[in-house]
Amino acid sequence: MRIYFFIFFLCLLLPFTSCKGKNPFGGPAAPEARDTLIMKSGSMIQGVIVSETPSRITIKIAGGEVGFPASDIAEIRRGETLVKSKDGIEPVYAPSEEEAPYPRIYLTDGRIASGKQITREGNTFYLKQALEGGGTISFGFEADKTEKIELWPPPSDETLDRDFKALRRLNMKYSYKKPPYYIVSTVESSDLVLYFRTLQRFCSDFGMQFMDFIDTEKPAPALGVVIFGHHDDFLHYAGLPKGTNTAGFYMPDKKFLVLFNMKETDMVRYRLARAEHIEKNIGQYKTQIEMYSGPNSEGKWAAYDYLEKIQFNVEAYRMRLEAWARDLTMQTIRHEAGHQLFDLLGIDSGRSYRGAWLSEGLAEYVSTDPFGDINKDRLMFIRGELEGGRTLMPLQYLMGIPNGAGIRKLQDPNYTLLAYAQSWAFIHFLMARYQKGFLGYIHELMQTGKDFDASKDQALLEKNLGKTIQDLDGELEKYIREIMVSKLDAEEYDFYRLIEKAS
Repeated sequence: MRIYFFIFFLCLLLPFTSCKGKNPFGGPAAPEARDTLIMKSGSMIQGVIVSETPSRITIKIAGGEVGFPASDIAEIRRGETLVKSKDGIEPVYAPSEEEAPYPRIYLTDGRIASGKQITREGNTFYLKQALEGGGTISFGFEADKTEKIELWPPPSDETLDRDFKALRRLNMKYSYKKPPYYIVSTVESSDLVLYFRTLQRFCSDFGMQFMDFIDTEKPAPALGVVIFGHHDDFLHYAGLPKGTNTAGFYMPDKKFLVLFNMKETDMVRYRLARAEHIEKNIGQYKTQIEMYSGPNSEGKWAAYDYLEKIQFNVEAYRMRLEAWARDLTMQTIRHEAGHQLFDLLGIDSGRSYRGAWLSEGLAEYVSTDPFGDINKDRLMFIRGELEGGRTLMPLQYLMGIPNGAGIRKLQDPNYTLLAYAQSWAFIHFLMARYQKGFLGYIHELMQTGKDFDASKDQALLEKNLGKTIQDLDGELEKYIREIMVSKLDAEEYDFYRLIEKAS
């Protein structure tokens, strides 16, 4: 395995107090490290080479100058702040899962690395560990060699909202917990295990993707999730009328999610039952044909083959419908879990103005697996609107819709759905074309106060992107039309339109 790592010494812990940026021996702070000695022992020392002879190399680090015999040095790398090691060098501390402190990095080869602090630079995660006698060592791990990350110890369920605790005491049939998630549900167990794993994977992926915005010194609380097996139970709990087009929601004041299994909606259950009934009848007809030996038996096998083709198509439709409902449930879980975590970070915050475009767009962005993939349902909806002769919302209008209930208060239901879809497309566009500026916008957004509003939101985005909203309008529509052509499959779109009409 290829491991990035570098060594640098910080201030001695005793008898000195904190002296970040200073030399603990009283001299000036060491200059920024730019040279690295790779020792034959496998360690690395980073600093600035101050003298070099055929027999000895002296390097200046934060604690002073250290000389090494040239015979002990395997390689010298100059002008690199973070260096790539040779294969086969193990991290200094890779304990068992029971012993490993937090944060932890789970590697794809089965090992666990841990330390006292974690950061990300580019596609590399760095774990910092303390050395005996003072100083630290940092090991780097490539993102594609990292299976998952756990930032904090499992939180106690004492931090769960009291209303959620009351739900746990009800007869909800199933209960799962692997902190930070605590789940109660009436969903059948096989589906629930899948949804539970979806949440676990989501939490790890979220930490890896948005680590720059996470205060790893501030542990997350326990996160509650309710998943109803039947749509009617979900609507009753939420106090919503029948026919409400809501797939789930996050309760910011209580910090837990309320969801339901899409396989149990009336439309899906009816169509699945109808398909199963047709399959059963075809099976009976096929048996009768097999048993028939009367005077008109010449064409019986042609009829049998015809029925078998129909049965195959019905079975394929049923399986596709089940997969669609299951995938939509997992997509909704990731969407609402995104609201939950973005709220905890202060990005999707109720303490200051946030536009629905950002709140819903970010939740849609992380609803796909992997994050940032094409959200085909949203893209297909936009395609249907454009093909129907309707136009996209002007960004100035879209960015003026407040988060929360704002997007659902739009008078035309189709306009509400377009707002969700276009919010996803806008975030996807910004992450694809203006990622650095957009992430800079989010960093500044997290510092805004109660006087922040829609006009300041637009100005902040324009400042970080170096573009006007009017410029972005034209670029966004062009981008959407490009991915509509390159990313949508015709057969998939036809199936989506069929389901849309049925619902």
